[in-house]
Amino acid sequence: MSLSKVERNQRVDALLASLVSLRGVTTAAIVDADGFVTHIRRDFEMDADALGAATQVMFSAAAQAARQVSQGGTKLVLTENKDGLILLAPLSRSFVLVLVADGSAMLGAVRFELKETTPELDVLFQA
Repeated sequence: MSLSKVERNQRVDALLASLVSLRGVTTAAIVDADGFVTHIRRDFEMDADALGAATQVMFSAAAQAARQVSQGGTKLVLTENKDGLILLAPLSRSFVLVLVADGSAMLGAVRFELKETTPELDVLFQA
């Protein structure tokens, strides 16, 4: 049984809302291969276009670096910054899940939930 586009979007939004409910996570978004944000949940105003473009640049660079050192496909990109974290996970059809978290986030918990949620999102973006 296939989901309608509306049902699929509702499911994606619910999963992103669940990720944003984690301690310290301020933004959860889906970015397409062209760097456009297709879905976003956030706790503060931000430039979604800039986030999308930066996500694709960052993920592409990390994937290229992994290939250069023969480490295979990239599963997760993490940047730990002065005031927080950014995590990127690839999905089907060159989509990328991006999470932005502040300094109160617990990396282990966020990473665990990201790895639990990614397979479900991946299925939703395969269609």
